[in-house]
Amino acid sequence: MTENPFDPVTLSKIANMELRARLVIDGVLSGIHKSPYKGSSIEFLEHKEYSPGNEIKHIDWKVHARTDKYYIKQFEEETNLKCYMFLDTSGSMGYKSTGISKFEYAATLTASLSYLLLKQSDMVGLISFSDKVQQYIPPRSRLTHLHVLLNALSELKTGGKSNISNVLNEFIEKIGHRSLVIIVSDFFDDTDKIIQQLKYFKFKKNEVILFHILDPYELTFPFETITFFESMEDDRRILAEPKSIKGRYLSEIHRFIEQFKQTCFENQIDYWLIDSSTPLDQALIKFLAKRESTLRPLHKT
Repeated sequence: MTENPFDPVTLSKIANMELRARLVIDGVLSGIHKSPYKGSSIEFLEHKEYSPGNEIKHIDWKVHARTDKYYIKQFEEETNLKCYMFLDTSGSMGYKSTGISKFEYAATLTASLSYLLLKQSDMVGLISFSDKVQQYIPPRSRLTHLHVLLNALSELKTGGKSNISNVLNEFIEKIGHRSLVIIVSDFFDDTDKIIQQLKYFKFKKNEVILFHILDPYELTFPFETITFFESMEDDRRILAEPKSIKGRYLSEIHRFIEQFKQTCFENQIDYWLIDSSTPLDQALIKFLAKRESTLRPLHKT
């Protein structure tokens, strides 16, 4: 059976983060054009309809030839984004059940999105954090900035507790209006406090996207024999008989996910739950295809 090149475990064998990100995005851009989600609504993502007063020289005549309508290309300042990528490096992100940790998956996802955004001349910054900011790389748009981001991602290690609301609080003044804020985490934290902080960003007309990364074992709890469960953020550990707690655990994790998802929806925060065994190209294609019909795209066709 042929290995899926976008399988998370297969990708993790590629040590070079830039090569890994490029492979994922090449697969995404190839797949998005074959996607059943793609429709005519995204044909003119880089254009707006001509109206009196617009410069005639900006009319896209190729589009006119196809549609018999007049569209002009949007200017750089109208289409470019400033994006802040928040990546959780706390201890729980180091958990893995099937060969790749949540953090490795999250870092590759962050690298791939950064590669995609920079390729379309958007500005990207990186904030890695646990209970405090570990590293902050301010947004830049030059393609050479990609090397800075990917080198930083390659060197990050997991450890410590998570305090996302505390970290977000540090950036309330630093992040201006109409930026894109992306957080990649398992969100094993106080989600009420996180939402309260994110409301400030929404108030300033920023767009917020949350990628909720969970391991398949965290979602299914397939343990059968007596097991030691150890915290990856402190020294807590318990010995338990999994079958006796599985029902309660699954009920609680599903309640946590659904409640978090609903709260995000109520506050117009884009929420994406991703199982870390999901091929990365498929996770991104689904995400991008959904955005094409509702929000500004993160890629240019």
